Amino acid sequence: MKLNYLFVVLLGIAIYACSDDDDPKAPDHDPVAQALIDDAILVEFLQTHYLTEEMEIDTITNGETPLYDIVSVDEIEYNDIDYKMYYYVNQEGTGVQASRNDSVQVLYRGFMLDSTKFDENTNYTTNKSWFHLPQTIPGFRYGVSYYKEGEKVIYPDESFGYENTGNGVFFMPSGLGYAYIGSISIPPNTPIYYFIDLGKVIFADADGDFVSNNDEDVDGDGDVVNDDTDGDGVPDYRDIDDDNDGTPTFLEDTNEDGDPRNDDTDGDGIPNYLDADS
Repeated sequence: MKLNYLFVVLLGIAIYACSDDDDPKAPDHDPVAQALIDDAILVEFLQTHYLTEEMEIDTITNGETPLYDIVSVDEIEYNDIDYKMYYYVNQEGTGVQASRNDSVQVLYRGFMLDSTKFDENTNYTTNKSWFHLPQTIPGFRYGVSYYKEGEKVIYPDESFGYENTGNGVFFMPSGLGYAYIGSISIPPNTPIYYFIDLGKVIFADADGDFVSNNDEDVDGDGDVVNDDTDGDGVPDYRDIDDDNDGTPTFLEDTNEDGDPRNDDTDGDGIPNYLDADS
């Protein structure tokens, strides 16, 4: 059975990505050293704070269980730098597991470690509830991928929401957040964390070429932002002509089954849409 993928156009907001951490415009910035500094800061924070029953974070004062004892650790290599993400799954969710390449509908709250809230969305009906994850900061797309979607419900007043959602909290170093650049509300080199509630996952097709984002992960590392078959500076998931042969990907579906991935005219093992010679 053929899957139908949704082409989602989303508004840019604070979670959307800034420049890479290794931007040459920052000659004095040492991302490797900063990653170590951030991890030490995060570990100290996790050892001295706990998660309340109301899903808030507070300082340990009376022997409460530290966050450090309940979080999981994800070791991530990004831009050739080793980072650690820390995350807690309060509820796994009951539906589809998110990947870093999907579009998702979420509720979230973003904080700095001093408890300053810099952004939030608490209503599934707003524009700020939808994210195309490849366009968000790396730590956010990794963080959301730790959870599964919930089940949509329609309430008596005809509004909607989700139940049995995947939810929890994840903590990221600055190199997976806003790095040395920062944002309007976040200073440079600042570790941050998000509470997340994942309502819906959609297998997105950002360029509308009939190849889903996940299937444009040519190198198989789980992240589509670094796959650029024709080297034109546009990642495949946003490039309607992945091999730059002048024929859009969706027109390279020669057997017309709706899937360009299984068409290989010259039999060289490379699908036509990735093969400039076919």
